[in-house]
Amino acid sequence: VDAEAGTITWDVEVFQPSSQPKKHTKNGYASPTPIAVDGRVYVHFGPMGTACLDTAGKVLWRQADLTYETPHGNGGSPVLHDGKLLFSCDATDKPFVVALDQDTGKVVWRTERATQASKKFSFCTPLVIDDGGRKLLVSPGSGMVGAYDVNDGTEVWHVRYGEGFSIVPRPVFAHGLVFVTT
Repeated sequence: VDAEAGTITWDVEVFQPSSQPKKHTKNGYASPTPIAVDGRVYVHFGPMGTACLDTAGKVLWRQADLTYETPHGNGGSPVLHDGKLLFSCDATDKPFVVALDQDTGKVVWRTERATQASKKFSFCTPLVIDDGGRKLLVSPGSGMVGAYDVNDGTEVWHVRYGEGFSIVPRPVFAHGLVFVTT
């Protein structure tokens, strides 16, 4: 949309799923916030797919292989760090975090979550922090918060917090501490 005139400059259909996943009436299929940087726009539609477009609307890549079931749709947004698009896929079963190559959309790493919560779905946007020179992706989910090495997805630490699920608030990092709301 042209910022001054308010006119539509381009309108591109990125995905055309054969079926629509479940979603809450207060949620849409495009709830995650896109990322616009360096002439590219990264969009995430949860289990329907993730894509990269240029600012003229040309689709550069699509990634639709990361299927998972959500009871209310998706809510967490991706983050971009060091050539990787990182996000949480907190489904009703077998939640995971993933990194895609920002140039190709191919999966760089995928790590299952170590949660014991009975309800596994959440909607959090993760946060990249600097832990003494090592970059960690801090991602709260149902019943736990985990920190993953951004290079290879190795879980560095996790803390369990019971049965908390449907986690939405993004973590905050300050004074060497990670703050989460459960």
